Amino acid sequence: MKKSFFLLVLAVVATAQAQKVEVTDVLALKTSTPMYYPQLNLDGSQLLLTNESYNGLFLFDVNTQKSQVISNDANAGYEPIFNIDGSKLFFRCALENNGRRFTSVKTYNVGAKKEQVVMEAQRNVGRLQQYENGVIVAKDAKLFKATFGKKSATVPTYVSNEDLKLVLYKNGIRKELNPYKEDVNYIWSSISPDGSKILFNSKYGTAVCDLNGKILKNLGSLNAPVWFNDNLVVGMYDKDNGDFITASTIAIVSLDGKLNQTLTDGQEIAMYPSVATKSHKIAYNTLDGKVYIMTIKL
Repeated sequence: MKKSFFLLVLAVVATAQAQKVEVTDVLALKTSTPMYYPQLNLDGSQLLLTNESYNGLFLFDVNTQKSQVISNDANAGYEPIFNIDGSKLFFRCALENNGRRFTSVKTYNVGAKKEQVVMEAQRNVGRLQQYENGVIVAKDAKLFKATFGKKSATVPTYVSNEDLKLVLYKNGIRKELNPYKEDVNYIWSSISPDGSKILFNSKYGTAVCDLNGKILKNLGSLNAPVWFNDNLVVGMYDKDNGDFITASTIAIVSLDGKLNQTLTDGQEIAMYPSVATKSHKIAYNTLDGKVYIMTIKL
């Protein structure tokens, strides 16, 4: 009896260590032109797309397989976001003036099909982050918010890269973090869904730290990382020859070390994932501008 119990325990441990994700469906989107850098809404029913240079922004409906033009502005496709219920989009637009770049923040009401400027063009505008029925964004080392209607939620923890530094805003205080304690450039930073951890990339690969900058886990060469949930990160394992990307696969990795799984077969160069955790969907584009949405089962 003791031997049987011991073998059962070993089987349970082995199963936990061999945690796997099942890809249950892969949907190819029917776009009329090559599209890149997909951004899913929370339930995976819509996504934002752009061209290879981030110029222009398109809203694609997964159910109808139809898209609409949101903006033709330069850089409008660089890290746009949906608000929480998907009724509004927020995006940045760039313009050049005497060789200097200025960035404005705009919103688009999906139902009314109406665009509105929420921040006039300025210098040093950071990444956008959801905030209740609106958005928060850093500008010139200060955090600004733009909301519509009644707001009751506290301003969430916000993280961005400013001059390639890792910067945290929490409870009205701005703090520069340097997890590696040396002159390192940080990119692709984001806050975990529960607001307790920071995901970022540097010359040492992708890593996760706490809000004090203490490194909790190094995930290796997983580029373009995004949070799937508080323990899972999705990104791409890409290779290049110094000039061009020659191979790339989408992968999912856990912070507890129990999961590191490639989700695409490598036949196409799959890049820049976006996630819709609620529906277990992951969108990505290929090198030639095809866009796919996979559904996974944990």
